[in-house]
Amino acid sequence: MNETGPIRLSLRALAVALGAFVMLGAIDGALGVAWPSIRGAFGRDLSDLGLLLALGSIGYLAASTSYGRLHSRVGTGLLLGLGSGLLATGVTGIAVAPVWAMVAVSAIFLGLGGGLVDTGMNAHAALVFDVGSINLLHACFGVGATLGPVVITISLVSGWEWRGGYALLAALQVVSAVTIWKRRRRWEGSEPDLSGDAPKRAGRPRLWSHLLLFFLYTGVEVATGQWAFTLLSEGRGMTTASAGVWVAVYWGGLTVGRFGFGVVGVRLSPSGILNGSMVVSLLGLGLLWLDPFGLGVIGLPIAGLGLAAVFPTLVAVTPGRIGRLESTRSMGYQLASASLGAAAVPWALGIVAETSGLEALGPGLFTTALLMASTQVMSDRR
Repeated sequence: MNETGPIRLSLRALAVALGAFVMLGAIDGALGVAWPSIRGAFGRDLSDLGLLLALGSIGYLAASTSYGRLHSRVGTGLLLGLGSGLLATGVTGIAVAPVWAMVAVSAIFLGLGGGLVDTGMNAHAALVFDVGSINLLHACFGVGATLGPVVITISLVSGWEWRGGYALLAALQVVSAVTIWKRRRRWEGSEPDLSGDAPKRAGRPRLWSHLLLFFLYTGVEVATGQWAFTLLSEGRGMTTASAGVWVAVYWGGLTVGRFGFGVVGVRLSPSGILNGSMVVSLLGLGLLWLDPFGLGVIGLPIAGLGLAAVFPTLVAVTPGRIGRLESTRSMGYQLASASLGAAAVPWALGIVAETSGLEALGPGLFTTALLMASTQVMSDRR
């Protein structure tokens, strides 16, 4: 949990951060719904979704792992401005791409921009925002991740394919980028002076288990959001509109859970929040897998609710576990681990689905969530 004490937040700075996270979520949530149309237009294989995610993760890893060093030289504001500009470039590239290669290059730009904005905002929030504001920040990611599939679904059913939806997202991201750039000199002024802090070294097993939790959590969250539409539409015969709505409902469950945690989270222990979240997410993904009486789709919002509090809780406890002085650098490594999970898990499940059928996605998601829960139990015992 944030250990900096009460912080008087700038409402304008918080609003800009919330808007940035809405756009991060919208861009991430859009790809899963757009993918069947994109792969059809360019004649790509089903598993090439994993390739796009991997390219994005390469950019994200490069940006997030370098963030600590870059931050010490140029500061928070410039990095956030650069990152938001790269995001705008990537979304625009996908909207207008005439060939597959441009989609692939745009994915790298999205990864670079997302890495800078995500790491910068989280590192800043861990030092400056209280736990409720951090959860509100991540709830806004869920708002965006809910809106992204809706925007693409409307674009698809209206005959605009994915391009119309991505064009709208690009326009909104340009607005966010301009707003962040105008405030670039104000971010550092609100951060606490850490020059008097003594370094704090976390035990290696604790640090590695923390990184593994980020990897598995984000892998489960992203894989569920990216593959659910394909499972429901191509695997279980749902219409495009219905499948798109259920994917949006999954991200909506994630969002509702984070808003709720923003209200009650300070009254609960982080361990209790994490353990409870694991149980609920396993329940939802188990229901999606088994699909009793055709009701498996109900597992999507349940899984969203279960996964909701995990990431914000891990971010909020970073200064306490790792130390305030190291939190900016360690945040980059934590989010890099999350990025690896976001690429590796969906890609692996895509290969499984291509070789064993789309219904293999259900047990694959459940098994990955079970590994996440086991890591949390071991982390608690340690």
